[in-house]
Amino acid sequence: MKTVRLTVVFVLLLTLTVLPGTARGQVVLNELMPDPASDWSPTDGDEVYDSLDDEWVEVLNVGTESVDITGWRLRDAVSDSSWRFGFNGVLGPGDFFVVFGNEAYEWEDANGYSKNGLSLNNSGDTITLVSADLTTVVDLVTYEGGDIGDDRAWGRVPDGSPNWECIDGLNPATPPGSGTPPTPGGPNVGAPVETIAWACIKALYR
Repeated sequence: MKTVRLTVVFVLLLTLTVLPGTARGQVVLNELMPDPASDWSPTDGDEVYDSLDDEWVEVLNVGTESVDITGWRLRDAVSDSSWRFGFNGVLGPGDFFVVFGNEAYEWEDANGYSKNGLSLNNSGDTITLVSADLTTVVDLVTYEGGDIGDDRAWGRVPDGSPNWECIDGLNPATPPGSGTPPTPGGPNVGAPVETIAWACIKALYR
């Protein structure tokens, strides 16, 4: 299998004096789709592929406690001017939260930020999950442009682990990755992809 070269920096390594007594350290970035080539978003109101709308980032609570993620944000690159999405609600143990590009666009529009969606660059990028104080980094992932390909996701396998793999069941990579399909909102497991209608694959994760 292909192991994606990613730099993963946990807030545990950055702010050891902040995390004790809190649950936010159990929430991680778990899977991302920088270069969609299909209509991934179930919330964009259509069945049409759009490179902005159909990017996505998945967050997972790997812990045993619920975590209030209200006010948390996703950031593209490292600038506060590049806030892409603000979370709201509680993430239960084992729960996933998927942000699609059209949802990020709508949040930016409503909150006065430049409307770019998630803006996951195909040349490489850094995705940062930041807590409600808008300072504390909860999780951070950097990927390289050489690892990008149409409808290939990058995810932790197994979920929440430090091991990232190319999830390439819809577009086989060389050398090969997991051979399984991307799974927004679901576990990064499964059998290698067989020939199946795209609508059937998308319907599994609505």
